[in-house]
Amino acid sequence: MCGLCGVLAPERSAATRDVASMTRTLAHRGPDDTGTWTGEFSVEGDRWQIALGHTRLSILDLSELGHQPMLADDGVAIAYNGEVYNHRELRAALEREGIVFRSDCDTEVVLHAYRVWGVDAVERFIGMFAFAIWDAPRQRLVLARDRLGIKPLFYRHRDGVLSFASELGALRAHSAFVSEVSPDALETYLRFGWITGPQSIWADTFRVLPGEVCVWERGRLTKRAYWRVTDHPPQDGPLDFDAAVDTLDQKLGDAVEDRLISDVPLGAFLSGGVDSSAVVGLMAERAQGGVRTFSIGFEQDEFDEAPYAREIAAHLGTEHTELYVGRKQARDVLLELPTLYDEPFADPSAIPTVLLSRMTREHVTVALSGDGGDEIFGGYNRYAKLARLLPLLRIPRPLRRGLAALAPRQPASSLRSGLLKLRDARDAGELAESFLSAFDEESLRAACGRTRDREPSEFCRVYGRAPATSALRKAMYAEAATYMTDDVLVKVDRASMSTGLEARVPILDHRVVEFAFGLPVRHLVRGSETKAPLRALACRRVPRRLLDRPKHGFSLPIRDLLGKELEHWTERYLSHDRLAEEGLLDPEVVCATLERARGRGRAGESELWRLLCLQRWLARNCFGE
Repeated sequence: MCGLCGVLAPERSAATRDVASMTRTLAHRGPDDTGTWTGEFSVEGDRWQIALGHTRLSILDLSELGHQPMLADDGVAIAYNGEVYNHRELRAALEREGIVFRSDCDTEVVLHAYRVWGVDAVERFIGMFAFAIWDAPRQRLVLARDRLGIKPLFYRHRDGVLSFASELGALRAHSAFVSEVSPDALETYLRFGWITGPQSIWADTFRVLPGEVCVWERGRLTKRAYWRVTDHPPQDGPLDFDAAVDTLDQKLGDAVEDRLISDVPLGAFLSGGVDSSAVVGLMAERAQGGVRTFSIGFEQDEFDEAPYAREIAAHLGTEHTELYVGRKQARDVLLELPTLYDEPFADPSAIPTVLLSRMTREHVTVALSGDGGDEIFGGYNRYAKLARLLPLLRIPRPLRRGLAALAPRQPASSLRSGLLKLRDARDAGELAESFLSAFDEESLRAACGRTRDREPSEFCRVYGRAPATSALRKAMYAEAATYMTDDVLVKVDRASMSTGLEARVPILDHRVVEFAFGLPVRHLVRGSETKAPLRALACRRVPRRLLDRPKHGFSLPIRDLLGKELEHWTERYLSHDRLAEEGLLDPEVVCATLERARGRGRAGESELWRLLCLQRWLARNCFGE
């Protein structure tokens, strides 16, 4: 895995120097090699520069032949991050077209695939990737990202200069970058605890979306989607449940096998849950040689799944390594989060993910992960809660608001939560979205000082165009396009790449995703059993007794972790005076929200944590603390 960056600008700019600075910020993503390249071209008599930068984590073809940026003889150049698992098949097809290869790495396959098949070559790739290709003969820059958004890519197009990079920190190293917080992104962050859609925390700075290609030609940037999860509607065909599990077994098994290609040591994360157990079970069957697995345990019993992972590893015969996390280890990582994550990010499971990645990297360079199972196969309990609340949307909104006025007098319970969700939701999409939001809508918008009508969020837009009739399925489409991409995958990418570890996610092979979204809802949820096909697959390899237990999640109790320091941080980062001086949030609203959160104990922890993560991130990245 790697880091990439680049600048396309008029010749008078400092593109070469800027790319050198940007590349240095990405050293953690590629500790094995680094390189830059600069070219010049002319547009209607004006001279331009294109500069590419790259840092390399060597996985395939460890020789110097894999050095990037990589150039073809006709002047086409590439900076690439990722793995294309079908590169051998593509290589054979390209050789039949007369291409002669110099290396064994997939980077060269991607480069020549573009030269032979053009921009549409991206649709032939199976894997995770982000890349920038400079096409000198056509004076064209192509930016592309894999279908599910496993690998990141950001860009900024302002004042005639286009800069792009794997991480926002690299864009900030550009000499012309202005660190101005986007109000829309700030509101999105407070709503979800992460930022989704094309926006980023910085104004005029955007993500290349999953399954998207952006093309720059003669100063104009155009975008097109070559794949979207909503393009794959559920089917009501004759496939019965057992046949569906058989098909999934084959498809996911093939995806796991594809992800075993590596010229460096390889292992897998094993949490003890259904998803990672299914992946490791398939891996144990298809890997040549022994399998290494890694898990993390917690001193707090209610969050500890390590004993289950240990039993599953013993059953599958893996070489298992585990790390038990104490309060000090977790707290030390917590202090690093504003540096490790290039946007405000409030998912507490980032802490154990960082620790697990660091421990795993001591033994291997590549690790398979079970991420994606809950979003693709309907594993979250909140879908059932959504189904129970949906009929109440028929109650006129003024009456729902009246009922919700009773909410503060109710204890912190699902009743109180449900009443607040019904009060704020204008439609089914907003109700589904509310299960990801810690704040009630009224407080959130007041804190951001927003008075205009709320625009539909990316979540609601995807929910609205989802090709399904059931609320569960619509919510799955929306979460796959937002929560999974911009929380789960961001968490894993930054945590793993911060220590030079490549994480591969076979459940998010697009062929598996297309099959899963084609399944009827009755196959996903069978009575009280969620993600039933994946669970059945896992139980073919692991005793059911080890998997049939309440869902733990992968997180830590923040209040217990920080203890008295939580109050100290609150006073330091969320004081009325500090908020007023920064001018980003309404201090009166925030302080009132904090008072309510304190009175709700652990139930108010999420609101407090999102505010603290934001303020600590701003202190580190905007105010130099």
